[in-house]
Amino acid sequence: MHKRTTANGHQQSGGFSSKASKYESLPSNGKIPSLKEGGRPSNLLLSVGLLIWVALLATFGIVRHHTLPQPLPANSVGADGITPVFSEDLARETIRELTNTIGLRVVGTKQEEMAKEMILEKLYDYRNQSSDNPHMTHFDIDVQMADGSHRFDLMGQAVLKTYSNITNILARLSCGPKCNENAILLNSHFDSTIVSPGAADDGVGVAVMLDLVRVLSQTRKPLRNSVIFLWNGAEETLQDASHAFVTQHDWRDSIRGVINLEAMGQGGKEILFQANSKQMVDAYKRAPHPHGSVLSNDVFRTGLVMSDTDFRQFRDHGGLVGLDMAYYTNSYLYHTMLDVEETIEKGSIQNFGDNALGILDYLLYEADLTEIEQNDDIIFFDVMGFFFVHYSWDTAHVFNGILILVAVWSVLVTSPFKKLSPSARLRATITVAFATAASQLVATVICAVLGALLFAAKVPMMWFAREWYALVLFAPAGILGALLPQKWLQNASIGQPKLDEIGRAKKEVTDHAYENASDPILERAAYDGLVLFFTGAIFVAGWFKIGAGYLMAIYLSGLLLGKWVDLIFGGSSSKVQHLHPLVYFTASSTLVFTTELLICAVYLFVPITGRMGADTPVDVIMGILAGGLLFFAIFILVPFVHRLGRRQVRQLITGLSVLTLLMIAFFVTSVPPYDQMHPKRVFVGYKENVTDNSREVLLSHADPAGFQQILAKVEAELGSKPVYRGASMTDRDWSSIYPFSHFIEGYSFNVSHLTALTPSPAPAPQISVEIDSYDEKTDLRTLSIRCYYPHYIWTVLSFEGYVIDWSLSDRSMVDPSMPKRYRIRNAGGYTTNSWNLTLTLKGRDKIQMEISGLERDGFHELVVGEPKVQSHRRGVGEALGRVEIGQSWKWSDRWGSAAILSRVESVMPDWTTGLFVGLVVKTFEL
Repeated sequence: MHKRTTANGHQQSGGFSSKASKYESLPSNGKIPSLKEGGRPSNLLLSVGLLIWVALLATFGIVRHHTLPQPLPANSVGADGITPVFSEDLARETIRELTNTIGLRVVGTKQEEMAKEMILEKLYDYRNQSSDNPHMTHFDIDVQMADGSHRFDLMGQAVLKTYSNITNILARLSCGPKCNENAILLNSHFDSTIVSPGAADDGVGVAVMLDLVRVLSQTRKPLRNSVIFLWNGAEETLQDASHAFVTQHDWRDSIRGVINLEAMGQGGKEILFQANSKQMVDAYKRAPHPHGSVLSNDVFRTGLVMSDTDFRQFRDHGGLVGLDMAYYTNSYLYHTMLDVEETIEKGSIQNFGDNALGILDYLLYEADLTEIEQNDDIIFFDVMGFFFVHYSWDTAHVFNGILILVAVWSVLVTSPFKKLSPSARLRATITVAFATAASQLVATVICAVLGALLFAAKVPMMWFAREWYALVLFAPAGILGALLPQKWLQNASIGQPKLDEIGRAKKEVTDHAYENASDPILERAAYDGLVLFFTGAIFVAGWFKIGAGYLMAIYLSGLLLGKWVDLIFGGSSSKVQHLHPLVYFTASSTLVFTTELLICAVYLFVPITGRMGADTPVDVIMGILAGGLLFFAIFILVPFVHRLGRRQVRQLITGLSVLTLLMIAFFVTSVPPYDQMHPKRVFVGYKENVTDNSREVLLSHADPAGFQQILAKVEAELGSKPVYRGASMTDRDWSSIYPFSHFIEGYSFNVSHLTALTPSPAPAPQISVEIDSYDEKTDLRTLSIRCYYPHYIWTVLSFEGYVIDWSLSDRSMVDPSMPKRYRIRNAGGYTTNSWNLTLTLKGRDKIQMEISGLERDGFHELVVGEPKVQSHRRGVGEALGRVEIGQSWKWSDRWGSAAILSRVESVMPDWTTGLFVGLVVKTFEL
């Protein structure tokens, strides 16, 4: 910073000095201002009041976020006393039947078939009950069995998928051919993944749709449009069944919009996180408990959520529009054995069903579905669940433009630097604005550095066991980071003369008074800095069409309202005065709207870090998230700190530094990263290689904490040293769950020394050659094979070859210029035992093919019982009997691999949840 000499010989900082000084407001006796100045409350009283106010706002936002409707019993009716309404009690009965009676509904197992029969039985029963409804003249039921293939992209990886004998169950309610011309599709999936009974994912979707069929089929009201219900039987195999429906079924051409019911969490409020049609968003306004934001839309598109839904298939392969709604809270239990009916929050199913019914009520009875068209140009959000708002980007640009103009005008008119020259005023204003942005940046950086230190010190994820732990751990560091740039502003004396110009020259102004004097000029300037910060954020969001701009507009509106309050109540004076206390209460009132969004962010992202990968620096990621979110929760501190003197700010910074260290010490020594309901995920596989007769146990995990003690326990149990598997070998070991295998760290234990399994595994999958011909003129070889896999599911074929063409429908991954390694995943419905593939290869050289599969008989029914602590060692090959909710693997002597896997499971800590599967691999030279 350059200096210049004034006419009286004093030095001024370039452009930031003024004859106006805060010392003008100090009493001539040099004493600290009294507890009250001009009748206004002291800083202590204001601080306490503001803290209580913010706490009340946050509490109200938290309460609203967790408010759910009261579950309705069976046979409940509406206000007219006749029309049936959605019942959570009935839906829970369906979920219990799916998860407790049937169990894991993995594609290819008997349980998949049992779920299909259960759904059909209920549909036929509802059709019989509605036979006398004059407005429901057509109740069609259909079962689609389909074969096909497609490419699936997830987590930056491409997967080749084939499917055989996949099941779709459909029901169509209509008034006849006229209604059938335009239909709304509701979709859920009745299969579960290999690691979960799937109560929320997607038992809730299945149950909600079944009860909606009951309600709609018995509602005596003329239909304008038809509704198609699709229970697809293969979503967890990478959306095979929805692909089959939207590309092959006869009813697909009548569909005008889709409502997808999903789960990437385990209860709470479902969120509208994808929408691509204005008309469908209009319909969502009829939801009685709206909960959704374009922010979720933006976040989901980034791929950070590491999940996807059937909505993609309807959009990409069917050109359809619609609404994608899903649970997202408590995703600690997502895709685990803890996803059972008992752990779904009371009222969350009623919330889902009420919203779906409200949307359908408009679309089926009132809407003109022919007007529905794709439109991504939408901003939408709910206001604390009370009502739903949406508007176009054109409207947003106009509104944001007005806000920006008002904001800039207000800063210019009310600038505290009026006594500076225009150029100096501009420089001072820009400096303060950048300092405000720096507060947000430094808060984020300091939290990220703290996370990096925790990660480097090998004490990661101390915050994982509760979503809000991360905010508590990083809060002192985040607040400290936000204050440091403001402390720099104080030291730089922006808009003030240097101490030796006035402070030392005036005997009546003591060092004590100087150190404790507040600064109304910087307080107002910092407030204007916030206004300019959010103004810039709105401009950037509008330029790049980032939905978060609406949130910035809410913050800016509160700040501008605060400036208006200051003009009314602040009074007039020739001196620059502090902001009126009501300004802080007014500006911070926006927290009542934004608290819920901050909650959504931590509820979504904290549990996801448990499956981001063992090498991922999740503490750094969480530090960045916490630091960024904290600034938006404490933004009002930026101007408020300038009501304090230099000494008080130094003391505050020192206190926050000490508190940061104490918080770290507390979490590291006293807070475990996991517990039974917030567990670490482990993946255990017994692998038998039929080709080389090797047998090994695979043990993998998906986050960076707590694995060494697990390795030690398994090593002691199996009497074998763990061998680290690199990324390529882990992908190969866990090819059945590729591409998620790309994010796990794997080890193997050689168990060939242990007694052979009894009973022995079923015969390994086979590859038989049906056609093998070579054309010498073209140097092309045609190889047609049959992959035969009785007793196995989720088979994977891996090979390296010079592929020119193949029989798969998607040829985008074929690279005829060079040999490449390919991996093809197959899913087959119940009783399916083979699939075919034809390759056109360059050259006549033989290629090595490896086929692997999961033992089908490993997925038994679940054991259900009263909760109890499982501290005892479990016997080998014995059924577990009555077990804690969710910990429900049932080991059976009918399943040979259980002899090994049950031993591994018996030494797992209570704070883990696992996948236990038997795998068989065989290699062929063809």
